[in-house]
Amino acid sequence: MQNKIEFLLEKLKKKREWHDKPVFCFTSDIDWASEAVMEEYFNILNPHNLKPTLFVTHESKLIEQNFKAGKLDRGIHPNFLANSSHGENFQEIIETVMRFAPEAKGFRSHRLFDVTDITHMLKDKFGFNYNSNLGTIMKTESYPIIHESGLLHYPIFFEDGTHLYNKLNLDFKVYEEQFRTPGIKIISYHPMNFVFNSPNMPFMRNIKDSLSREEYNNISAETIEKMKNTTEKGIGDTILDIVSFVKENNYSIMSLDEIYNETIR
Repeated sequence: MQNKIEFLLEKLKKKREWHDKPVFCFTSDIDWASEAVMEEYFNILNPHNLKPTLFVTHESKLIEQNFKAGKLDRGIHPNFLANSSHGENFQEIIETVMRFAPEAKGFRSHRLFDVTDITHMLKDKFGFNYNSNLGTIMKTESYPIIHESGLLHYPIFFEDGTHLYNKLNLDFKVYEEQFRTPGIKIISYHPMNFVFNSPNMPFMRNIKDSLSREEYNNISAETIEKMKNTTEKGIGDTILDIVSFVKENNYSIMSLDEIYNETIR
């Protein structure tokens, strides 16, 4: 009987669509976004039919409704850092977030935290298939990697926080050439950054610092309207420019579950 690693090695030899042209995957780390934030997120993005992969941190009726309607796939977004609200040890933390997406077979850790204890546990004890826990800055020709744990790893191509942290240009056209190259283009953006249209890192930091944890978790539509950036180019604008680019060029869009299933086909 063929070993699972040998099986994956054979599958990665096969030519896929992403070896010839870009294939896009839109993902979001929910990071405890309120229902009002998620409502605005879905109002803006659902008309584009992206079927995003949402890495969930908590219970959300709106995410549940959209999942049941087939509009998104879910992974988990466990917080393994100190003082995590998810639990006191790796297994407890995983078990907590699994309650929010019991069907999940993929994960991305909060702050991309990653050690072998976690990846081995998720694969061997919880039956996970893949993760997306490696952040890159627009790495071209990015393809699946077999992680040492035996999980398939799908690197992130573009991440909103990384882009803002490095003070990169918010004009998407500056980087359009990288987006046209072959490879799996995982676009990662947080609902808070997207909805509030953060123009820089201090902007979102100031919002978070002005609110208690409870207030942050219950941000209202009124707070969004009052505090969102409407005066200059923001990361939300950049994400929508990327969406428009993908649609105008008729590039393929897949959820991460769909990319995994295509990888092992």
